[in-house]
This record gives sequence, structure tokens and C-alpha cells, in this order.
Amino acid sequence: MSYGDRYTSSSYRKVFGDSPRFPVSSSRMSGASPRRAGRPSTSFSPVPTDSLDLTQTSVVNNEFKIIRTNEKEQLQGLNDRFAMFIDKVRNLEQQNKALETELVTLRQKQSEPSRVTQLYQQEMKDLRSQLEDLSRDKNRILIERNNMEDEMQKVHDEEIQELSTMMEPDLTSALKEIRNQYDNEAMRASREEINEFRRQLQSKTIENETLRGANESLERQITEMEDSHNAEVTAMQETISHLDTELRNLKGEMAQHLREYQDLLNVKMALDIEIAAYRC
Repeated sequence: MSYGDRYTSSSYRKVFGDSPRFPVSSSRMSGASPRRAGRPSTSFSPVPTDSLDLTQTSVVNNEFKIIRTNEKEQLQGLNDRFAMFIDKVRNLEQQNKALETELVTLRQKQSEPSRVTQLYQQEMKDLRSQLEDLSRDKNRILIERNNMEDEMQKVHDEEIQELSTMMEPDLTSALKEIRNQYDNEAMRASREEINEFRRQLQSKTIENETLRGANESLERQITEMEDSHNAEVTAMQETISHLDTELRNLKGEMAQHLREYQDLLNVKMALDIEIAAYRC
């Protein structure tokens, strides 16, 4: 066997293991045995081995050399293509694993905005609760103020009534002035208290509106991020599906080349056996 045959056979063994051993068929050996024994037949007389046609032997040898050269070239080409397919399959599998890892990372990132939304919703809930408490306090204070005003007015009227009955008519103007002054002071204190509650309520309302706007802005950002992540996930899934399809096609093509390689190797082994039989 030549150096090219040994190199091709070793390349095949590295990938597929030892090549199968084909037994020499009895039909071929039986076909070659008459030539060795020189058994006579009914149509031809026995021919001695030393009188074979040298020209015919040279033609057979040339054809054998051409066949072996073509076989070597085909086997070398198949080996190269097979190694290239293996490298491509490995690269595709590595890309597939990288894309799957990136897909898991993107899915983990999608769960992060929900925590931000929960925090802002809790803060909005607390602010609404504070606003409701302020509203209840305001209503309670207004009721207390009205009750106090009614009570003070009742006491004031009683005092005026008493003073009116006790004092002379010349004190009417003085009592009127005192009443007006008392009413003005009470009304001024009530107005200041109401204004203070109004300022607090307005401040809380502005703060609530600001937080509501920030919440809406965050919700829009979260929606945009979710859409963007969904689009990326869809693109990654399509890429993975495309790579899986290409990987299956390459595996099918590789299997087809392996079958061709095996068929060619079987033919080569059969030719080697037949040539060995002719040489014996």
C-alpha cells in the first residue's frame, strides 16, 4: 500500500475508527482459482503463466494506477469536506449556546422593571393614604370650628343680652364696638386656620400630581423596555430556530457525505481484494 493509501486510511480511522474487514467472497476466489491451477476447460487449452500477454498486463496496471489516483483524490476531498463540516457544526453549536445564554439574561432583565413599579405603586398608595388622613383632619377641624363658632356666638349673644338688660342705653354703642371687635378677631383666626389647611392641601395635591406624572413616565418607560426586550427575545428565538434548521441540514448533508465516503471505501476495498486475487 502506498503512502497516500496509508494517509487516507489513517484519516478515516481518526474519525470513524477501524475500517470494516470484508471477507473474500468464495465466488471471486473460485473465479481466480482456475488461473492459479491452470485447470483445463472444454473450449480452451491450458496456458502457462509465463506466456501471458505483457501488453495486456501493462494496460491493466495503468488503469489500476489511474483508478487508485482518482480514489486518493476523492478520499482526500471527502476528508477535507468532512473536517470542514465538523468545524462548522461546532461553531454553530457554540453560537447556539451563546444565544441561549443571552436569551436567559434578557428574560432575567425583563423581571427587574416590575420591582420598580411595585415600589412606586406602594409609594403612591402611602401618599393617597396621607391625603385621605389630611382630608379627614380638615373635615374634623371644620366641624369643630363651626361648633366652636356656634357656641361662642351663643355665649356672646347671652352676654350681650345680659349686658343689655343691665346697662343703660348710652352703652349700646360701646357694646356694638366690642361685638364687632370680637367677631373680627374670631373670624380672622378662623380664616387663618382655613388658609393654613388650604396651603397644606394644595402642597399635598401638587406633590401627588408630581408623583402621578413620574409614575406615568415610569410606566411608559417600562412598557417601552418590555416591548424592546420582547422584540430582542423574538429576534433571538428566530436566530436560534434558523441556526437549528441550518444545523439539521448540515448534519443531514454530513450524513450523506459519510454514506458516500463509506460507499467509496467499500468500492476501494472490493477493488483491493479483487486486485489481490488477480496478483496471487
